[in-house]
Amino acid sequence: MNQVFDLQRWGLLVRKHWGDNRNKYTLSLAAIGSLLLLWYGFLMLVDGSGAMNREGQIITYYVGLFLTGSLFASMLFSDLGNKSKALNFLAVPASHLEKVLVMMLYCIVIFFVCYTVIFYIVDFIMVHVHNAIQQARWEKDHSEGSTFKPAILANVFGRFQPHENTNPFNALMLTLLIFFSVQGAYALGSIYFPNYSFIKTTIALLLIILFFIFLVGQILSNILPEGGFRGNFTEFNLPGPGNTWGQQVIMLPSWTGDVFFGYFKYLLAPVFWLVTYFRLKEKEI
Repeated sequence: MNQVFDLQRWGLLVRKHWGDNRNKYTLSLAAIGSLLLLWYGFLMLVDGSGAMNREGQIITYYVGLFLTGSLFASMLFSDLGNKSKALNFLAVPASHLEKVLVMMLYCIVIFFVCYTVIFYIVDFIMVHVHNAIQQARWEKDHSEGSTFKPAILANVFGRFQPHENTNPFNALMLTLLIFFSVQGAYALGSIYFPNYSFIKTTIALLLIILFFIFLVGQILSNILPEGGFRGNFTEFNLPGPGNTWGQQVIMLPSWTGDVFFGYFKYLLAPVFWLVTYFRLKEKEI
């Protein structure tokens, strides 16, 4: 039997993880559904007729996905914060790779699918409730010649148009790549900070972001000549005669931008999980 990865052993580990955590996961999904119901109820009280517009449903889906997904990922290795639970987790006869892959399955695939299903169940109910309320109001107060326009169930994976005068765009792939990277960061944080992982990881990420803002805003701006970046980080504009712009441009090869942004888009999440794997291998009681 392969000591690094065995499919049958991994399948048993998947079942064991579900058996150990099904109550917690079921309650978590119920809590997510309840929070979505409360949020939509609040919107109906505050916004009335615009509570269930398409853009609002899409924003609710993705904001909820990021918040609950980050919280879920921060609890993946919470057992390591308790000595007896940590001993039980590390003593399970499975490789560290199999344990990490189980966590990835539940964190990335199963959570995403379950959250989407829960969201659409709640969304379907609240759209019909909203339409019933608004139609009753319309029948009572509508002016002659007006028509009732019911809210419809939004396709959260479709093109998004935040305002009427803006061009619609489909940011699904980029948004999900960012989400999986954020999840990977919180999963890694759950190993480094077994206790209060969500809070500590959030603070650590904010400090890293602030550091990069300071690096670009204070240090690089003093090193670089007068001018500014054009479109992306691979083109830099220098002021020409009479402070005219666009006449002198410093350009890096186009592949540097592809490599830089490709890393953050496609490799950041795998890097977080890879570090999580090696960190778990080093973990001791």
